[in-house]
Amino acid sequence: MGTRQTSARAGRRRFGRSVSGAALAGVLILASAAALAAHDFWVVPNAFAVAAGGTIEVRGQTSTKFPTSLSAVTPERVADARVVGAAGEDRITDLSVSDKSLVLRHRPSTAGQRIVAVALVPRASRTTPASLKRYIALEGNAELAERYEREGMYPKADSLTQRSVKFAKTVVEVGRGGPRAFSRAVGHALEFVPVTDPAALRAGDSLAVRLLYRGTPVAGAHLHAGVAPAAGAATAAAAPQVSGAEANEHKDLSVVTGADGIAKVPLDRSGLWNVRTLHAAPVPGGAAEWDVTFATLVFNVDRGGSAGSRSAAAAAARSGAPDGALAGAARAAPSDSADVTAVVARYHAALAAGDSAAALALLAPDAVVLESGGVETRDEYRSHHLPADIGFARAVPSTRGALRVVVRGDVAWATSTSTTQGQYQGRAINSAGAELMVLAREAAGWRIRAIHWSSRTRRPQGG
Repeated sequence: MGTRQTSARAGRRRFGRSVSGAALAGVLILASAAALAAHDFWVVPNAFAVAAGGTIEVRGQTSTKFPTSLSAVTPERVADARVVGAAGEDRITDLSVSDKSLVLRHRPSTAGQRIVAVALVPRASRTTPASLKRYIALEGNAELAERYEREGMYPKADSLTQRSVKFAKTVVEVGRGGPRAFSRAVGHALEFVPVTDPAALRAGDSLAVRLLYRGTPVAGAHLHAGVAPAAGAATAAAAPQVSGAEANEHKDLSVVTGADGIAKVPLDRSGLWNVRTLHAAPVPGGAAEWDVTFATLVFNVDRGGSAGSRSAAAAAARSGAPDGALAGAARAAPSDSADVTAVVARYHAALAAGDSAAALALLAPDAVVLESGGVETRDEYRSHHLPADIGFARAVPSTRGALRVVVRGDVAWATSTSTTQGQYQGRAINSAGAELMVLAREAAGWRIRAIHWSSRTRRPQGG
């Protein structure tokens, strides 16, 4: 899974001057093409809810298209990584690289909501005022670049130092009940602080979020938001995904913060969402040195439901009610079978693509895998049989039969058969297989809790 580091590098921060903008209302507009070209950094949880005593696992993704990753940020590039609760925080020391993703893991000792906050090491370069303006515009804030031009803020010198740094946050639930942490500021130079609890969001709601620069609300800032398309599901967290042409037609949105630094993002569908922006300002004491800071926030939006069912489910979660009570409060959606089918399909697609991170993202932390007469935990499977399963899936073609899905409340099981024929490591393969997957509905969607595989050699026809 990559080389594991024992500690994150100590963070160093240089903050620029806050530049106030016009007090604009939160107006919805279409995002510009420049916004879509931004090279952002996100932290995407493998699950937005983990059991008490479980491990929070997130992936650092960097690319121009949420939530994919073009290359892995190495642990040496992490300046600061923390898990922040309502009353305290812990530094994340378990960092590694898997495929094209940075992987961060931490096991909280108590229940409660947690903010995962990551800052990358700043990168400095020499540039010109004109190039700085183009950079700000191309990276997603053309409005800010033009405003600085009108106000004559760019330095008159031939060159300047540009220091770029990226900050990313997400929110994860640990156990049931426990104190809320979503509204805490973590101290990033630029950060989103939710005003509404991300854990309570449903399709049709709005996320109210405040943008802070050096702890001060930023007015008139353009924030961009979008939902992961179905095509990105194999590399996204295990959250409900939109599908088909509807997902491909969905355009990113831009909202503008008001005088209090707050903007409201309309959430018209369920799925894995992000909001992002950048801010640029001269470093205090010298206009020939500028900070360009990026910030992202990743969150999940559940399917919409009636107000009564949503409030009942939220009350059960807040009170620490047992799973049965929470299951009774939530309504089963007609698309449950389709969602379960999609998870199973994404799991097999991840194996065939050699994407171990995507496959593991679909397994719950307490998942077990039964095959070859043995039982493995998720961690044991990751270290032992998963690489072999990926190698086999990529080398030997398999024809899968129809998938039968049964849903009972928040639990589902999917059964199927398959035939596999080809060559693997110098030997002929001709086998029939059977598969059982047990899935459970979590706050982040359906996740696999158990897999049972069995197979037998097929007899030649007429034999």
